[in-house]
Amino acid sequence: MNTYEIVPLPKEEWKGTPIPMRYTTEGYFDVEIREDADSFHVDMVKKLFDEPVLHEPDFMDGLYPDYWPGAEAWGIIGEETGENGLPKKKLLACIECCPEEWSNRLMVTEVWVADELHRQGIATRMMNLVKEKAQRDGRRAIMLETQSCNLHAIAFYRSQGFRLLGIDSCCYGNFDIARHEVRINLVYYIRPDVVRATKEDLKEILDLQYLAYQSEAALFGNKDIPPLKETLSELEEEFENGIVLKMVSEDGKIIGSVRSCAKDKTAYIGKLMVHPDFRGKGYGSKLLREIECYYVDTRYELFTSTRSVDNIRLYEKLGYKIFDEKKITDELVFVYMEKMPV
Repeated sequence: MNTYEIVPLPKEEWKGTPIPMRYTTEGYFDVEIREDADSFHVDMVKKLFDEPVLHEPDFMDGLYPDYWPGAEAWGIIGEETGENGLPKKKLLACIECCPEEWSNRLMVTEVWVADELHRQGIATRMMNLVKEKAQRDGRRAIMLETQSCNLHAIAFYRSQGFRLLGIDSCCYGNFDIARHEVRINLVYYIRPDVVRATKEDLKEILDLQYLAYQSEAALFGNKDIPPLKETLSELEEEFENGIVLKMVSEDGKIIGSVRSCAKDKTAYIGKLMVHPDFRGKGYGSKLLREIECYYVDTRYELFTSTRSVDNIRLYEKLGYKIFDEKKITDELVFVYMEKMPV
């Protein structure tokens, strides 16, 4: 089997490249919406057409449309003969995605593989590339759109771990249900999950804290630092007066945590930690983004030591700026950083 290389598709070269989004399907998910005064009900039942139906949109999609300003794309490039008889590049497959910054999700806006490249695992390879990007960028989920009649696409996305997020019954027209072509929104949740901790989690979080802050203590050659001296009762008090989040791996272990408390329109964020075995994967960014989501129109503040250059670099990348310093000892100086509401 030929191993096709997936490469970046620069916007300046590939913007406007048409994507022939046609497909043949044997059936559809029949959508029925019922409601009464106290409930809504949506049923989606798979049914077959009498014979396969070709779906070919009236319009042609293109890469890098103006309404996805932050999009990035990757694909497989082949070659064909141009009108002048000279070889020119030909797009054989592509995937495009665009961040939805306000919700910290990543939108997959195009997925396409030419017919001659089907069943070679190319769509899976491209989707894995997007999953890695979402993980690296600290996104909490990936979303995409397909149609209730695109059975092959739905089956592929479900095999990739996507599940139903919702439907739009009048996206393409006012009679989408009758036409058996309803927009389906699917979602892939990025693992590990970040959720609010319970009181039962605090002992495990404290154990993680003792482990995670060993590297911080090593910067000073001294383990006499507050995170390594905190007691369970002190952590329980923080839990009662603020927010504690935990990052949970697929096997149920807590591998990261962050906490905060708010006062006078400022959220004070602290104890951002990731298990040493899971560092370098964007999990610190993910935790910080998630704790920020618990506040609206709020200034964020945190601090770290001047020797924690990696921490400072991370915070600056996420929009924090140094506004003050505080000398504790000749060896220990804290820098205070803030991020103002947009």
